[in-house]
Amino acid sequence: MVLEGKTALITGGSRGIGRAISELYYQEGATLIIMARNEQKLKEACAQIDKEHQGRVHPIACDVGNKDSIAAAFEQIKAQGLTIDILVNCAGINIREPLETFSLESWNKVMDVNLTGAFLITQACFEFMKDKGGKIVNIASLMSEIARPTIAAYTASKGGIKMFTRAIAIEWAKYNIQANAIVPGYIATEMNTALIEDEKFNKFICDRTPQGRWGKPEEVAAAALFFATPGANFITGQVLAVDGGILASL
Repeated sequence: MVLEGKTALITGGSRGIGRAISELYYQEGATLIIMARNEQKLKEACAQIDKEHQGRVHPIACDVGNKDSIAAAFEQIKAQGLTIDILVNCAGINIREPLETFSLESWNKVMDVNLTGAFLITQACFEFMKDKGGKIVNIASLMSEIARPTIAAYTASKGGIKMFTRAIAIEWAKYNIQANAIVPGYIATEMNTALIEDEKFNKFICDRTPQGRWGKPEEVAAAALFFATPGANFITGQVLAVDGGILASL
């Protein structure tokens, strides 16, 4: 119960990697504020996480790509008398288009959710952390370090998340706020089901990953837990790959 007495805000926490982080933080005693766009699915996920009905999970519907939605969400947090000790920026989207025809609309949509949204959420959390310290965990991507065709906006946004993490770390260190990022490799989430079932692509990923398999959401969650604990109090501005060795290999 290393997070007992702490409250964590997790964006995109109702499914995939965010859901795994939410579940592990809950198991370790944290009170959760979980944000997601789909209110119905969000409430269902929160009920499943808080299956013992301890009242430690608070759903807040929010589109992190919309500044007004973010402002309204934080008004709800304040109205409920909640605090924030840990922030996990996990919400993200991807749009695939060839670079030469990538529309400005698609570019802005990806940036608004993946980068600007993380900036606005982080900035809003400062009020809760400035006097007592805090932990910020940003979910970056392999595309923070390497690139693939047709995802220029996603790649740029996740590269931005890496450097935004370092900017937070050096600027807010004086407030005892630590910020670190996680670079997940190819993780077996429901969003990747079609890719896993694609025999050719699945073989490509397993061959490209030194450990020869897809990662598990709970393996990313374990890293997010470490960064949220006192054991990481002197670690800030770091980017940790949970990728089965992809970035270490040719």
